Amino acid sequence: MKIAFVFTDLHRIGGASKFFRDAANGLCERGHDIVVIAQKINQEIFKFNDKICLIEVSGFVQANPLYWLCFNKIKKKYLKILNEVDAEIFFSHNFPTNYFCAILKKQAKFKHIYYCHEPFRFCYDRKYSFTNASFLLKFFSLYSRFFLKRHDLKGAKHADLILCNSKFTKKNVKKIYQKVGYVHYPLLNLSSENVTKNNRSFNIEEKFDLKNKISIFSLGLSNHMKGTKSLISIFKKVSLEIPEITLLIGGLMKKENEKLIKKLVKKYHIPKTNVKFCGYIEEDKLKYYYLNSNITFYTAIDEPFGLIPLESMNYGTPVIAFEGGPSETIIDGLTGYLIKNQDNNQFAQKALKLIKDKELYHKFSMNAKTHVKEMFNYERSISDLELIFQKVIFGKL
Repeated sequence: MKIAFVFTDLHRIGGASKFFRDAANGLCERGHDIVVIAQKINQEIFKFNDKICLIEVSGFVQANPLYWLCFNKIKKKYLKILNEVDAEIFFSHNFPTNYFCAILKKQAKFKHIYYCHEPFRFCYDRKYSFTNASFLLKFFSLYSRFFLKRHDLKGAKHADLILCNSKFTKKNVKKIYQKVGYVHYPLLNLSSENVTKNNRSFNIEEKFDLKNKISIFSLGLSNHMKGTKSLISIFKKVSLEIPEITLLIGGLMKKENEKLIKKLVKKYHIPKTNVKFCGYIEEDKLKYYYLNSNITFYTAIDEPFGLIPLESMNYGTPVIAFEGGPSETIIDGLTGYLIKNQDNNQFAQKALKLIKDKELYHKFSMNAKTHVKEMFNYERSISDLELIFQKVIFGKL
């Protein structure tokens, strides 16, 4: 099959982009012709198979406000490139690439599969607000939502199939797009075999002074929907009983989030030395953070799926998360805990229970590894994706 993977930009690592890369590589290794199209492709971070054709659109990335001011120009660039690509399937990931493929589909004969990690939250989620923004930004955001929503709906309407990263997202797809989605979990090519806690070149225990200390790991606080307030509130409750506990916060985050964390740490009288900012973590080093942490806290609000719990459990580190997409990966009471109604007190109590009961913790750790290995198999996932593409081409799905 000739498949064009169409993404916004590949300059920073995230769950969606990791899946995009691993799916492209997996299908390429099975003999399919793969083209990857994105605005920017950081080839130092994203390692693609040498047989894959990489095409950069160029221009501002989506996180830059100027991207939206230049939207029509960017659209024309994408359409020009897409129109020149010879592919049986265009595999778009989220807005606006689903919209670009929908426009082209009117002119060319190909199948369009839209992989929905979540419907464009900026347009549909009322919790996605700009409470601290200037009046001008608030006005612009409300004005632009109308047009962007219309384009996103068009992108979904003209897709031959919408793949969803979870049952949670499938429900939202039905509600927003009025279409039935097909669930395909975004699995990664992970391996936990022969991995030790540290290596000679990178020792987390020494780097953050964690030897003989209990540590909590949190990752992915990229925006205000990732549960920053809850994270610090929960950590405070746990630290009241375990004063020496350390919180490791990894990943890139907005300045507002970092300021908020520091403000809350001061407000709750948490020693600064107990909260460590790890910054951006290179993918090959991420496993050491999971391995050296007792529990991973995943406090994202209404998370559609979340690869972090899977990554953590793969290395035997139990996860505690709020209900949502993680409910489909974490087995409550066996590989971690799922917390209802964003209850911070319950979250903290479950963490203390796991930390204090070593026998229970060991069971959770072993269960987590087995669960990921048996239920979230990468090779099986690629086979399923390959079959889906074949069925779409022959009109059987």
